[in-house]
Amino acid sequence: MAKMKKPNLKQALKKVDRLPNKLFGKIDVDLSTLPCFKKVSREKITANFDSDVLQAIRDLAEKHQVSYTSLMNDVLRKVFVEEKKVG
Repeated sequence: MAKMKKPNLKQALKKVDRLPNKLFGKIDVDLSTLPCFKKVSREKITANFDSDVLQAIRDLAEKHQVSYTSLMNDVLRKVFVEEKKVG
């Protein structure tokens, strides 16, 4: 069986550079609005949760195709951080 040739990134980029600019359009993006620039620092901890609570969170996260840790963080933020601002 013959070996498959690995794709060459430099050659692919040269092909893209040769394409007409009208194919790419104009995009005006304010980089400061991107979520990656607004992330708060995270801290790793060990926590113990009741198994039924954890299962409910994992089920909901799977249903919506998000990580359960992100879901937990968002819920905790809503309750403990954003509620403080209102009340």
